[in-house]
Amino acid sequence: MTTFKTQLAGLFILFMAASCKNAGSNNLLISGTVKNNPAKQVVYLDLVEFDAVTPKTIDTAVLEAGTAKFSLRGIPEENESMYRLRFEKDGVFMLLANDINDIKIDANWSDFGNYTTNSAASNSFHALLKIFNDRLAVIDTLRQQFLSLGNQKASDSVLTAADSSFRTYVRKTEDYLLKYADTTISPTIAMYIVGPLLKTQLEPERFELVMTSMSKRFRDNASVQKIVKDYFDFMQQKAAGDIIGKPAPDFTLPDVNGKPVALSSFRGKYVLVDFWASWCGPCRMENPNIVNAYQKYKEKNFTVLGVSLDKAKEPWVKAIADDQLTWSHVSDLKYWESAVVPLYAIEGIPYNILLDPQGNIIARNLRGSALQAKLREIFQ
Repeated sequence: MTTFKTQLAGLFILFMAASCKNAGSNNLLISGTVKNNPAKQVVYLDLVEFDAVTPKTIDTAVLEAGTAKFSLRGIPEENESMYRLRFEKDGVFMLLANDINDIKIDANWSDFGNYTTNSAASNSFHALLKIFNDRLAVIDTLRQQFLSLGNQKASDSVLTAADSSFRTYVRKTEDYLLKYADTTISPTIAMYIVGPLLKTQLEPERFELVMTSMSKRFRDNASVQKIVKDYFDFMQQKAAGDIIGKPAPDFTLPDVNGKPVALSSFRGKYVLVDFWASWCGPCRMENPNIVNAYQKYKEKNFTVLGVSLDKAKEPWVKAIADDQLTWSHVSDLKYWESAVVPLYAIEGIPYNILLDPQGNIIARNLRGSALQAKLREIFQ
């Protein structure tokens, strides 16, 4: 069975303004039929709020085994919103948008990935997730190939070519998502796409055009306007509070064995402080690039310190091993409550800073070729 679990929502990564309101959403009804339901189970209707940490369950129904029918009610919403229909068994879910008042779903548990609805926006969600999951699979394959070449001690030219293929495909995927956000008729889908991409290292010239377009096209949608305003406010604050040239604030966090490690203990080396997490798709996509940089320059007074915003030790340690991140790692395992978040005003990950041997910040947000270029400038 295919289940659709996107990494766009912690990964990544748009309805004309006059039409963005769903006039009848106060009476939203979501009903459907699931054929070949393997066992009695509960189906949950969750409201996905963009400023909330977790979706909010607003209705439930019980599905009987065999051919099961269900009916669920939404809550009053002025604008089009995103819902998640979550099935108790196997973590299966689908994302829906209330572009119409009466959404009907037809699904077969034996081929769940091909469910159908009468909602244009929900069908667009379905198509987006299918394509994006396929792209994630390709990205993961390219990442594993790159790591394998590193293990085989491949030449720099081979590694550079593999890294270029990986970076090119990631960029094409980002471009695909940005274009989808810039052309979809659903404000909910647009917000869903840009949400994870906000405040990352996407070049402003690529991202700001989409945000400006969203603001104009969905003028009457308060949620869209808030996301756009938050983004441009953040960019202004970021420009005003530039930390380049300043000493990096010191911190001490436990490593994977619980031993305290201070950032200041790395003085005397160039240090890339990489803020990431095992659950962060864009972070995992960037890891092969950091591995490549580390392998090139680790004998030239360069190292990496991984600072994770994970919540649990097991997935953190597993990701370190899976991605072959052979440098020092620390985390207080407090997610966004980590002590480093306010210390460095971290608004999104991946995020990194590059320190000189005196502990001063000489660059930040170095991804892909930008990281390679900066290190070449320093060491060659």
